Amino acid sequence: MALPSQTERQSESSRSVTGQTGSTNTTKILLVVAGITLFGGGVYALSNLAKQQKPTTPAKTTELASNSGSTAPVVTPAPTTPGTTTTAAPAGTSVPFGNQPVGTPTPTTVVRNDLITPTGSPTNTPTNPQANPVTSTTTATPGAPGTITPSTSTPAPTTPITTPTAVTTNLSVLQLIQQGDSAMGSNKLVEARAAYSKALLDREASDADKTALRTKLTTINQDLVFGIRVEPTDTLVESYKVQPGDSLVRIARKRELATDWRLIQRVNRITNPNALRAGQTVKLVKGPFHAVLHKSAYRADIFAGSPDDPANWLFIKSYQLGLGEGNSTPVGNYVVKKNSKLVDPPWVNPRTGEKFASNDPKNPIGEHWIGWQGVGDSTVNQGYGFHGTIDPDSIGQQKSMGCARMKSEDVAELFDLLVEEVSVVRVLP
Repeated sequence: MALPSQTERQSESSRSVTGQTGSTNTTKILLVVAGITLFGGGVYALSNLAKQQKPTTPAKTTELASNSGSTAPVVTPAPTTPGTTTTAAPAGTSVPFGNQPVGTPTPTTVVRNDLITPTGSPTNTPTNPQANPVTSTTTATPGAPGTITPSTSTPAPTTPITTPTAVTTNLSVLQLIQQGDSAMGSNKLVEARAAYSKALLDREASDADKTALRTKLTTINQDLVFGIRVEPTDTLVESYKVQPGDSLVRIARKRELATDWRLIQRVNRITNPNALRAGQTVKLVKGPFHAVLHKSAYRADIFAGSPDDPANWLFIKSYQLGLGEGNSTPVGNYVVKKNSKLVDPPWVNPRTGEKFASNDPKNPIGEHWIGWQGVGDSTVNQGYGFHGTIDPDSIGQQKSMGCARMKSEDVAELFDLLVEEVSVVRVLP
């Protein structure tokens, strides 16, 4: 059994050893922490040293915005070499490797063949590759995924595909047109009409030429035929001084005009044909006139000249037509039939037998009828002719029973031009 004094010394000794042990452990922990701190600091220092020695690239970097809690990227512009100037790309332009400093080599332009302008539209070559989506500017590393590797040589410019312009006419037709233009410029309408008409009848004239020529000739004849102008060199017309006892019918017979007497009234703007005055000067149009129908164009071309000399006919004007349903208007050669020119005629529908009186506003053939008499192989074609219509919308369509429909004002004018047994009518496909 130990004495109290011994027990106290042992307890004190135990406390001393325990205190020493605790002190030793704390020291070890501090040493480990210090070692780790020194090691981490060394690694951090080495890392910074490596970053400072790494070459700067022109690529853009992104980092999260600080002190905002936002995940929106903040674009940090890449550093540039001192003494250089950077030019920012326009919005929407893809520049994979950042801004290109002024003074660097011009990047290769790669043409995208899938964006070449279609045939017939010229391709514009842009002066600024970044301003045109047809070209893309890149300095991609060869072989990099998703990039275009530019060629080391300058590509040949892309040539736009165009359709060659066809020659519209031959030299002889062109010369005739030029003669007509020259005459027009000198106000020599008779000479211009002769040259233009000859060009129009030339088989080598193109469709475009013919369309233009018809327009020019129609304008000329508004003066030479349907106006009051009388040119001394124009053999198609003449001036006449009214004699006592004259009437329009008598004048037409006396002067042996190959036109209807109503044409005198038309071109001289005579409101009352029974009010002629002796000594009055009127214009007479001699004729004869002929009609050439072009079914494919729904058009009738009117010419003047001898029926036996069509090569020298003069073009006068054109009218639009309506033709027979099912292409039933017969192709062939005709002459205006004797006693067939009728004003406000009655009509009987040959299919239904329905009758229309001459003054019936529902009469389908209108107020004028000009019958055709077949010639040669066309003799078998009977009952066809020009007439008016109460359905003007049918002009340009196949809705008649085979005849040529015309607008009311057009068929009235044609009625004044054509004469029976003289005027020729040709129907072409």
